[in-house]
Amino acid sequence: MSIVDWRWKISEALERLRTRYEFIGRKTGAPFLAVVYPSEVESAFLKEWRTQCATLHPDIDVRPVNVLEITQRIVTELGADNIVGSMDDPMPGSDPQAELGELWVSAIAESVTNRLSHADGGKPVVSLERLAALYPAAGPRDVMQRLWDSSQSVLNGPVVALIPGHVVASRTYSFVGKRDEFMYRGDLL
Repeated sequence: MSIVDWRWKISEALERLRTRYEFIGRKTGAPFLAVVYPSEVESAFLKEWRTQCATLHPDIDVRPVNVLEITQRIVTELGADNIVGSMDDPMPGSDPQAELGELWVSAIAESVTNRLSHADGGKPVVSLERLAALYPAAGPRDVMQRLWDSSQSVLNGPVVALIPGHVVASRTYSFVGKRDEFMYRGDLL
């Protein structure tokens, strides 16, 4: 994907937020907009995303959620050595990787709900950033599914998932080039 392609996606996402705020994901029943960009341009992409989001203020308030910070906090709380030990020698019937992913997804969903619930000015939008931190324990689809399952009534604004990877098909993306995920709820750019 060229530089022009990912910049176009940012422009398109912002235009949708400006002109179709209430209708994001409406066809599929969930207020999600996934913007897929090449992993190798993450720093430039996020810088441009934040710069462009500032142009929406004060009408639309884009509230970032840094997934990397959340996953790091949980790893610190549990202890990296404990996590590695449980993965090296799991207890019978346990799946430490899936359990870690579940902890991450729950904490991210809680953060999104909190960010959307506070009235800080303009119409709220949550921007999920640094999603690569979920791999391999979870993925963006897991986060969106949790938000949809548990928080339908409190998602009072769209959630924009900034996904490193590439689009595979009209409703499928490859998350960090390692795992294909089908996006059956929300819109995909």
